Amino acid sequence: MDNNEILDEELTGNIDEKLKTDAKRYLVRILVLIVINTILFGLLIKGPRSTADNFLAALNANLLGFNILGFLLGALVALFPFKNLPYKKKYLRASLLTILTIQIIFAVVFIPIGLMTLMGWY
Repeated sequence: MDNNEILDEELTGNIDEKLKTDAKRYLVRILVLIVINTILFGLLIKGPRSTADNFLAALNANLLGFNILGFLLGALVALFPFKNLPYKKKYLRASLLTILTIQIIFAVVFIPIGLMTLMGWY
């Protein structure tokens, strides 16, 4: 039985390290997508506002709005079981994955908008 306890402790340590490295990877990807989405929004979205206003609106949405939404939705996503981890360990991971998903969705939405802008349809 002592061996099982040692194995459990080793697995927990490895999971904690893996969660930390995954969180760092997710943060880098989120930051890259925030920059890309802000630039694409500022350049592609047309309207009565200037390009600078579009950049500021996109920056506010990407830095504040989507992150707050991601952390709120992450609270719900963390309720799903994941490797028998306690809720507080799952919360950060779930929130980062939710923010990453939101950013990916917006990046994918900008692809057809960019193509329509190049073709002159928008």
